[in-house]
Amino acid sequence: MSNYAIFFDYDNRTYRLPVNPEQIETSSVQAIEKYEILKLGQIAIPTHMELKEYSFESEFPHERLHYTETGNQFKGADYYINLFQRWREAKEPVRFIASNGIGDDINSLVLIEELSVTEKAGEEGDKYVSFKLIEYKSYGKKSAVVVDSTPTTRATITKAATATLATKKEEAKVTTNPKSTGTYIVQSGDTLWAIAKKYYGDGEQYIKIYKANKDKIKNPSLVYAGQKLVVPA
Repeated sequence: MSNYAIFFDYDNRTYRLPVNPEQIETSSVQAIEKYEILKLGQIAIPTHMELKEYSFESEFPHERLHYTETGNQFKGADYYINLFQRWREAKEPVRFIASNGIGDDINSLVLIEELSVTEKAGEEGDKYVSFKLIEYKSYGKKSAVVVDSTPTTRATITKAATATLATKKEEAKVTTNPKSTGTYIVQSGDTLWAIAKKYYGDGEQYIKIYKANKDKIKNPSLVYAGQKLVVPA
């Protein structure tokens, strides 16, 4: 196995691709509006950065080969394709992680915008899957409240606001998982991201676990079954 690794994380489970793609293309576009100004001609005004897009092709063999990256956890091509289709049908984002073991990782919530599957003559059972992923940013709905000037309505709104504030304070108290014993034995298929999500409720806190275990972990994107890791409070 190499330090180069590609993962998808969904519903607290992490899936490594059995064969690494030869290349991953990342597209980043800046949105620009153009205007005609008297005596100046055309000018360009940058407005915002559009969502990033990731595209690559990966092989999914139907049987374990010497170059597959998933070891004893190997799954055939149909297993992954059915998995990807279920994620798309659920209309929910998945986390895409690409690590080269050297520079910054790609670590982003994405939607699988396009998925193309090719089966070649002479390689029956093997599938070649082309992905087009688009960055996903969470958003929330905002609602407007019409305030009546009568004393009864003002009192009702005040009580509602107080109850909401109390709820937020209760939520803020939960900072760590009470099940944490201070250590964790890595299971097959685990990643630091998944472990952090389990114990902290936030995968982005994986850096805490990595820093506490630098003597055991060379690449934060790769951990191995059986490793005993310290999980800081």
